[in-house]
Amino acid sequence: MKKLFGLGLLAATLAAPLHASADPVSWIDWSGKAGSIVQDGKTIDVAYTGAAGISHSDYFSGFPTTFTSDEVSNGPGSNGFLQLSGGASAQHHHIHFSSAVVNPYVAFLSLGAFNGAATFTFQGVNKIDLFSQGSGPWGGGGLTVSGNVVSGAEGNGVVRLNGTFTDLYFTTPVYENWYGAAIGAAEVSPVPEPGTWGMLLAGGAVLALVGRRRGSDKFAHAA
Repeated sequence: MKKLFGLGLLAATLAAPLHASADPVSWIDWSGKAGSIVQDGKTIDVAYTGAAGISHSDYFSGFPTTFTSDEVSNGPGSNGFLQLSGGASAQHHHIHFSSAVVNPYVAFLSLGAFNGAATFTFQGVNKIDLFSQGSGPWGGGGLTVSGNVVSGAEGNGVVRLNGTFTDLYFTTPVYENWYGAAIGAAEVSPVPEPGTWGMLLAGGAVLALVGRRRGSDKFAHAA
C-alpha cells in the first residue's frame, strides 16, 4: 500500500504543471477606427465610435514593469491605442465587438496630469482589477480603481474589466492634451503547455503500470 501511494504521488507530481505563466494578450490591431482582436483562436472585428484618434506610437515597450505582470505577459506595442483628450465635447466613447469578448484588458497611458487627475468611467462594468502600474514616457505612476472608475494623475498601467462584452461604453469627462488607452484580451479556454502534456502522459503511464502490477500480483497469489 505504501509503495502504491508513493507511485500515485509521483504520478500526481509529474502531471502537475511546472510553473504558471502570464497570459499572452491580443491587443486590438487598429486600422483607422476599425480593428481586430483574437480570443480563443477566433478573430473578432472591432469598431470605435467617438472623438478619439488612433496612434501607433509604441510608448509601452520601454516600460515592461508598467505594462506587464504575472497576469499579462505583453504590452500593446505598436498595435495602436485610442488617443483621447476628453472634456465635455469629447467624453463619450463606444467600442463594438463583432463577437463577445471575455474579461478585456485596458492599458492606460499618461492618464491625467501631475496637477490634476483624469478618469475613465465604464458603463455596465461591475468589477475592475488592477494588475500593473508605474512610470511611463513622461514619468508619473499609479492608477486608482474605484467601482467602475479608473483615474490617474499621469497614471500608467493595465486593468481588467471583468465580464463578457459585445459593447464597451465609457466616458472621459476631464479634458487634457491627450491620454491613451489600448484594449486587449487573453485566452479564456486554457490550453496546457507542451511540457505539461508530456507530464500528464508520464503520470498516466505510471498509474497504468501500477494497475498492471497489482493485477499480476493478484493472479499470482490466486494461483
